[in-house]
This record gives sequence, C-alpha cells and structure tokens, in this order.
Amino acid sequence: MRRQRKKWRFWLDPAGIALIYWSVGLLWILLSDHLLMQAGVDPVTLTRWQMAKGLLFVTLSALLLYGLMQMGRRLLREQTERLKKSEANYRLLFEHNPRPMWVYDLETLRFLAVNRAAVVLYGYSLEEFQRMTILDIRPEEDRPKVAASAWAPRGAFNHSGPWRHLTKDGRLLEVEIDSHLIEWEGRPAVLVLVQDVTERNRIARENARYREGLEKLLVVSRQLMGETTDCDRLQAELVKTVRQIVPSAEAVLLWMRRGDRFVLAQKDGGPETLKPGFSLPLTADLMARLETADTLDPVEAAALQARTVPALRDLKAALVAPIRTDHTLEGVICADSFTRADAFAPYERALLQSLAALASVTLQNARLFTQLRRLSRQLLVAHEEERRRIARELHDEVGALLTSAQLCLGMAQTEVSEAQQTLAQNLQEARALIDRLSQEIRQLTLQLRPPLLDELGLVGALQAYIERYHKQTGIRVHLHTELEPELRLPELIELTAYRFVQEALTNVARHARTEEVAVQLRLTDRELLLIVEDQGVGFDPEQAFATGRSMGLAAMRERIELLGGRLEIASQPGQGTRLKALLPLPEEADRLISTEASL
Repeated sequence: MRRQRKKWRFWLDPAGIALIYWSVGLLWILLSDHLLMQAGVDPVTLTRWQMAKGLLFVTLSALLLYGLMQMGRRLLREQTERLKKSEANYRLLFEHNPRPMWVYDLETLRFLAVNRAAVVLYGYSLEEFQRMTILDIRPEEDRPKVAASAWAPRGAFNHSGPWRHLTKDGRLLEVEIDSHLIEWEGRPAVLVLVQDVTERNRIARENARYREGLEKLLVVSRQLMGETTDCDRLQAELVKTVRQIVPSAEAVLLWMRRGDRFVLAQKDGGPETLKPGFSLPLTADLMARLETADTLDPVEAAALQARTVPALRDLKAALVAPIRTDHTLEGVICADSFTRADAFAPYERALLQSLAALASVTLQNARLFTQLRRLSRQLLVAHEEERRRIARELHDEVGALLTSAQLCLGMAQTEVSEAQQTLAQNLQEARALIDRLSQEIRQLTLQLRPPLLDELGLVGALQAYIERYHKQTGIRVHLHTELEPELRLPELIELTAYRFVQEALTNVARHARTEEVAVQLRLTDRELLLIVEDQGVGFDPEQAFATGRSMGLAAMRERIELLGGRLEIASQPGQGTRLKALLPLPEEADRLISTEASL
C-alpha cells in the first residue's frame, strides 16, 4: 500500500505530470500523423483531420490535466489534514503535559511557546512569558552561567541540573531539565521539559540533617551520661546541643520546675530583659498545655509563650519539648524563632523531643547520684566518727588500764625474793608483752585517727608521719608543698588527703623497691592536688585492679570520688609509679551539691 502511494505521489508531482503529458503528446503526434498519411486522403481532408486531431488532443490534454490536478488537490488536502491532525496532537501533548514545557529561541533566548503546567508553576501568563527570556526566571547570580550553557555546543538531547528557577512571587525552585534541539518556524530552537525537584531535594536535605542530628545526640548522650554531678554543666550542655540540632532556632530557653513555679535556668539568645532566674507561676492552664506539649503546633507554642512571658510577645514560632521524670513534669526546652512562622522543620521537632527524653534520664541520674553521694558522705563522716571514738577509747580506757597493769606488775616484781626467780622472770615477760601491746595500741590509734591531724593540720601531720615513716623503712621522702602550715581545710578533705599519702607510701615500702619517693601538695583555685611519685619497679594498674591486688588503692579511689575528686594512676613495670589525686575545694564541692539538690 505504501509503495503504491509513493508511485502515485510521483506521478502527481509536477515532474510526473509533465512526463505524462509529453509522452502522451509525442505518441499522439507520431501515431496520428502516420495513420493519416497511410489513409491517402487529399490535402484538404488531411488539413481538416489535423485540425480535428489537434482539437481532440487539446481537449484530451485538458481533461487529463483536470483529472490529475483534481487528484493532486485531493491528495494534498488529505496530506494537509493529516499534518493538521498531527500538529493538533502535538499541541495537545505540549499544552496538557503535566510537566512544565517551553520552546525558546536558541539565538535570542526568548520564549516561543509555553504550556499550561509552566504557567501554573511559575505564575506568569502566556503574554508575560512571550515578553521574557529564559534568563528572566533565573537568579541574578546564575544568569551568566545559564547564558553560557545555552549557547554552548550541545547534542540533540541533553539532561542538566539541578538549576535554580524563580517564580513570579519570588519562590526559589530547584529543577532538572531535559532539552531537545528543534526547528521552530524556520529558526533554531530548543524544546525544554522541566522536572521540579525542590521537594525531593528538601526531603533529602532534611533526612541528611536528621541523621547528623542523631549522630550529635549520640555523642551528647555519652557526654551527658559522664557529667552526672554538675547539673549546671548538664543544663548548659543541653542548651548548647539544641543550638546544634535545631539551627533554625534564634533563641533557646531551658525552664526548670521549682515547686509551683517555672524558673529560667539557662538561655542562649532571646531578649536581653529575660535573664536566668526569671520565674513564672505554674498555673493549671499552663500545666494542662505543657502536658500535651508533644503535639503543640509551633505557632500555637509561640502564642503560649507570648501569653505567659511578656518579653516573648514577638515570638513567631516555637518548639516545646517537656522534660519528664517518673511521669512528672520537671522542665521544658524551648527553641524559639522571632522572624518566621515556618522556621522549623518536622525533623527538628523530633530531634528536640529526643533530646528532652535524654535530658529526663540524665537529670534523673544526676539526682540519684547526688542523693547517693550525699548518703555516702554521711556514711563516711559516721565511719570517721566511729574510728575517732574507738581510737579515743583505746587511748583513754585500754591504754590507762594497760598502764595501771604495768605499774602493778612492776610493784609486784620488786617484792619478789631471789628464791622466786621464775616468778620474777614471768613478771618481766608480762611487762614486756604489755609494753608491746601498748605500742601496738598507740599505732592502731594513729591509724584509726591520727591526733596530729587535728592538732597540726594536714601539712604538720604529714611531716610528722613522713619522719616516722623514714625511721621505720629507711626510705627518704621529699615533701614539696606550697600550703601554709597554718592553713586548715575541711576535715574530710584533710583526712582523705592524709589517708591517700599514707596508703601510697605504704605501697612504696611494700612493693616499689626504691630508696626515695617524692610527695607534692599544691592548692589551686578549685582543687587540692596531691602527687606521690617514685622510680621503683612499677606495675600494671589494669591487671592489678582486675586481680584484686590493689584493694587499698581501689578503696582510696572510691573515697576520693565520694568527695567529687578523681584519682589518676600512671605506672608501667620497670618505670616507676605516679599517683595523682585531685580533691575539689569545699566551695566547689558545696556548690555542686547544692545545685544538684535543687533539681
């Protein structure tokens, strides 16, 4: 069928029609003249026949031309109709395509045609588009790059992006483009198909930020779990973390419950008139709204703060995350924006709620740790008081009885005659045993509660102990201290420092195999520093603690940590040992305890 159509199209072309006419005319002239000459007619008749033949030829030619022209017109009309239909289909696909499309002039970059989807997306009318170029929908800073890309050599089909486009109302779109070189009304043009990827890219960025926020929360959780004693630091870390995981926040407020009021514990940004320590009554309406804080809309949360705190009357949006322990509202973390009602993304709300849950656990742990430390300190004080009582009774009661017994034995020994030498010898041995027992009781009394610590203070008691230690062991102890002898520290600090040095020197005498040891005492603004260092045989601390061979140091570490301090041990076999104890000064320790107790 197609071959036949091609043949017909050829014969209906001007060249085909001319060939047919020439062929028919040639055959007619040759054949008709030949037949007339063969007929042998007279000249007059021949002339008539030739005239008639000419008329007939012209008539037949006219009829043939008419038929061919009619057939050509019909075929042309059919072709035109098919072309119109094809163009209509193209227009339909172009106009009604759900993706924005346009055609622009490759030389002038002007829009030649724009579909309905592009009109809806960009907000310009068809008339406005026709007066614009593709540069008019680009940010000013992107236009040189766009022009260079449009005029650069390209293939027939191209994919590029992402590009930034501007709508009529100023919205910024992220798009990817498929383009195709075409000819439009005899001029080179480009057909463009636009894919709006703004939402897709936004979701991808939010997912990436959410993952980053979760990673930060993981790091912060480890830090917060290690800071279980300093609630001010805990609260400051919470506010700092909100800044990291909610970058849209212009201010971060941490409110903590104190009885029937809310107190601003920490802040970062916000009005200068709103300072930490500001409190507001915890009304029933406010409690009811905070109980459902997980579901509050950012605009609604901002309105709640604006009604409650006059300094926050300009709030546009806020994220509110409650801090609860044991189903009790303990506080609220607020991330605020003063400029945009749509400032916060959903993932930021989820991260803030996760941080609030972490804060609930951390603060609860801090409270429990504070209570445990307070009870441990009370137990430590009671333990020392009991040691002091036992030492006093050993010294006053048992010592006095032993002294009396020794005097009685001495008097009895003088009255024994020479004939009673065995008895005299037994009495002498009894007196020696009582002397030894008295010395042991004195040593035990010193270990239970060194009296010089109460009389001379830490420096004087250590000097006396070091002198006695040198006489007993022969090990030289070099004491370096910046403390004034008359300086007195709290009883538990002095006693713990004395016990630490005592335990460290005892271990040196037992295990170090050295003749010298150095002891340092230094006082900083916040801590009492004690260092005991030797160049002995050393040991492996991890192995020693694992096998239970350092029970004395383990007990000392627990004692130091009960006071909020820390013990550091640096030792290796053959390289000596360095023990470092840091004890917080009473002002620091009391501040920490009072702060934690207020939670």
